[in-house]
Amino acid sequence: MAEIIEKIISDLLKYYLGLDDHLLELHLQEPNIIIKERVATIDDLQVIIYSSDHNPPHFHVKTKNLNIDAKFKIENCELISGEISSKDLKKVKAFYLSPKGKMILDLIWSKRKQN
Repeated sequence: MAEIIEKIISDLLKYYLGLDDHLLELHLQEPNIIIKERVATIDDLQVIIYSSDHNPPHFHVKTKNLNIDAKFKIENCELISGEISSKDLKKVKAFYLSPKGKMILDLIWSKRKQN
């Protein structure tokens, strides 16, 4: 568990340290400015949670070219909307079932509700 927390903090530090001074100041003044948080990248699939999104708790899986734009429940990784190949669905489920997958999704969803 400590390794997972360390990874999350490390990723957050990388994000904030990568901001220029202007964007960093905006983030400090308005913490809700982040509208999406990339949870993971699985090959070309981006796992994203939007900070202003609605219930039920869910995450998005997208590709940069938007060939894939799917939405899954955090509770059980059930496909809510969108289309995704069985090959890519296996990748998403493998991430979800990994030791950090669902836990990170739950943590980020909970964090966005606190802001």
